[in-house]
Amino acid sequence: MIADEVRKEGFEIFKKGLVRRLSSNHFVAKTANAVGWQIVEIKQGKWICDCGTGDEWCVHLYAAYLHRTTSKIQPEPLDESHLKCRHCGSPDIARCGFRYNARGIARRYFCNDCQRKFSIPHVENTLLARPAEVLWLVNEVGMLISKLTDLVFELNNRIFMVSEEQPSENHSLQGP
Repeated sequence: MIADEVRKEGFEIFKKGLVRRLSSNHFVAKTANAVGWQIVEIKQGKWICDCGTGDEWCVHLYAAYLHRTTSKIQPEPLDESHLKCRHCGSPDIARCGFRYNARGIARRYFCNDCQRKFSIPHVENTLLARPAEVLWLVNEVGMLISKLTDLVFELNNRIFMVSEEQPSENHSLQGP
């Protein structure tokens, strides 16, 4: 399980934009105090960092993991009823196909007033279209449940210890 301090510092690195993707399996992450870049890579399904902390999850690994999972998140679906031409602002537009490129699929629109075309990223609303986000969310929920289980177990132990330390007043009230 990832420690809370690692999560906080890793999220700060991610939030400040100090993570860069070099390839599909290689990232570089700068430390929060911006001393230097650490190489993070995925080898045979295992995340590895060259920072030398020896921990299973260091701040750089967590920041790179966040960068990798959130880079696949698509923008929210578009309400086409309020869509206007980005060139002239006219609401008189029509769909005219799709555009396929390295960044994904974009829907093409044609403006009937200025006769120009423009693209807007196309989003599918199915959970199957976003498996990485679903897996990340399930992982986070699992970690929260694990923490809650540990806290409930600790609370039960404390209650048990307190009940053992106090004299048994209940037995004297019940009678012989």
